[in-house]
Parts: sequence; C-alpha cells; structure tokens
Amino acid sequence: MIFDLVAYFIGLIITLPVLATSIVYIIGRKVHQHHWKAIHTAVNWTTFLYIIAVITMFKTIFGRTFFGIILLILLTLFTAIVVIRWKMYTEVIFKKIFKVFWRICFLLFLLLYCLFILIGIVLQFV
Repeated sequence: MIFDLVAYFIGLIITLPVLATSIVYIIGRKVHQHHWKAIHTAVNWTTFLYIIAVITMFKTIFGRTFFGIILLILLTLFTAIVVIRWKMYTEVIFKKIFKVFWRICFLLFLLLYCLFILIGIVLQFV
C-alpha cells in the first residue's frame, strides 16, 4: 500500500510538468491574447516543476539524485551568464540575467525530461 502511494506520487511528479505547462499556456493565452507572452508565462511558471521532475527521474532511473551535481551545473551556468553579460554590456542587471538563466534552465530541463522519458521507456522494455 505504501509502495503504491510512493509510485503514484512519483508518477504524478513526473507527469505534472507537461500538464502544468499546457494549462498555464492555455490560461496565459486567454489572459494575454498573445502567443509569445503565453509561452513566456508558461515557461516562467513551470520551470521549477521540470527541475523537480528531472531530479525525481534521476532517482528513479539511476537510484541516486545527483542533486549536488545539478546544483553545481546551475551555479556554473548562472556565473557564465553573468560573465558574458558583463563582458558584452559592462553592466550587470540581475533581473535580465535571471530571466535568461530561467529560460535556459527550462530548455535544459525540458531536454533532460524528454531524454529521461525515452530512457525510462527503453529500460521498461529491456
């Protein structure tokens, strides 16, 4: 019984980002009446869900979370964006830097999410 609840919870976390992104996009489309604003709203609100889903999928597929490595990669990415912004514009505006960082995180974790879905499907059949 407990194992079933844990399995359902993990399944919910893994499938939640796609559902949440779709729902937020549809609501954003109704509110903003503009396609790109709705996409940006969906990206901003659901990136954290993809991060949680990828961490959960790491634990499910590989048996380890790799949370420290993920955190180190995110901090390195943020630092690289700050340095690039500083070199290009000699002005560091953290609001813009965080926006770029958050969108790159969405793309990175969406890619990892899709990759782990495929790995999970392959491992299920093998």
